[in-house]
Amino acid sequence: MKKKKERAVIIFAIQSLKDPLFQGLMYQYMQAYNKQKEPVKFYVFTEEHDAYKMPTEEQTQLQEELKKQDIYWNPLKYRGGRFIVFKKIYSIFSFFWKVWRVKRKYKVDTILGFLVMAGAYSYIVSRLLRMNLIVFCFEPHSEYMIDFGTWSKSSLKYKILSYLERKEAQKAKYITGPTHHTMKLLEELGAEGKQYRVPISVDTEKFKFDAKMRQELRKKHGIPNDRYAILYLGKFGGIYYNEAKVAEFCKRLLDANPKFFFFTITPNPTEDIQNAYRNAGLKDSDFVVLNKIPYEQIEGYISASDIGLVAIPPLPSQKYRTPVKIGNYLSCGIPYIVTRGIADDDDLAEQENVGVVYDSLEVEDFGAPLPKLLELTQEDRITQQERCRSVAIEHRGIHNSVETLDDIFQDIFTE
Repeated sequence: MKKKKERAVIIFAIQSLKDPLFQGLMYQYMQAYNKQKEPVKFYVFTEEHDAYKMPTEEQTQLQEELKKQDIYWNPLKYRGGRFIVFKKIYSIFSFFWKVWRVKRKYKVDTILGFLVMAGAYSYIVSRLLRMNLIVFCFEPHSEYMIDFGTWSKSSLKYKILSYLERKEAQKAKYITGPTHHTMKLLEELGAEGKQYRVPISVDTEKFKFDAKMRQELRKKHGIPNDRYAILYLGKFGGIYYNEAKVAEFCKRLLDANPKFFFFTITPNPTEDIQNAYRNAGLKDSDFVVLNKIPYEQIEGYISASDIGLVAIPPLPSQKYRTPVKIGNYLSCGIPYIVTRGIADDDDLAEQENVGVVYDSLEVEDFGAPLPKLLELTQEDRITQQERCRSVAIEHRGIHNSVETLDDIFQDIFTE
């Protein structure tokens, strides 16, 4: 007869607790899980970056609030900059001792790495401490760095991360990947544990169309009601197109239809993005650029827009990732523009009629997808919202992650 074990898991992320990536994904998964299923005690370790630094008193208060949700937060110091390899080695050993204390005190024998970098840390610790390893949302980050020219295959960073990615894929007892392409990659890497395809999931109860916020925010930021607002939400550069390329694409759209308007929310310097639009030939009356906004208000800003832009270059490795913002756009009832070969989202756009696919933002035959885009601008808004939201709930709803976690936990906590 199988015996139930203590329901407790250590979760590690290299993002800060308040980083939108962690806040909007893993944190939401934990919250939703403990509301819907038999609760689990989550011992959460995050690397806290300066951008999200908070006073000691606020941090202590937040820790107390999280305990009420069975989330026990242990903030770690982020170490970056020069001599990064040596700093990461130090961070791993520091993390190891903290996990060892939690494992010993609370009898926790499972560790979950959120995304592949945290999965690498967690793989090392799981081997040393003989723990079950879960890697949630595996992506080959080392291949991203090669495709974008950030690293070379001869660099030490690439060799280390590529090795650790292969090992965590092989040794994880449970591993999830966001796309069909990722699942094939895991098979090629020799994954030995249980594998799950789980696209990045969003809270579709939080992300809903808000008509009131739409009107308020369009008025506040000067977005005319007779113009079709294209939203760009996120960073420029790195693993995204830079601001100059995006601005040039937007100018070509504007030349095709002067009713387009460009609404940008980015952590990049506001002046840099404004200048990129101006240099591309846009007038100040054609765009608005905002810096960071509170995570709690994101759905309002999406609601103020008419379509979302995803500016990811169509490089070979990008078929393994799933952009979070696509789930957010669809959940709030707006379609999206994406490039060919991004996750499974190019197929989703065309098969479910919820988006427009460009071969790239620099494509010479720019006009080919334009009729589809113009068709979406003319469609009945309610019909379009209902379709987009239905696709979001089915394909990107948080229930997908919660049910996967439940399947894993049911297996782990019964022996």
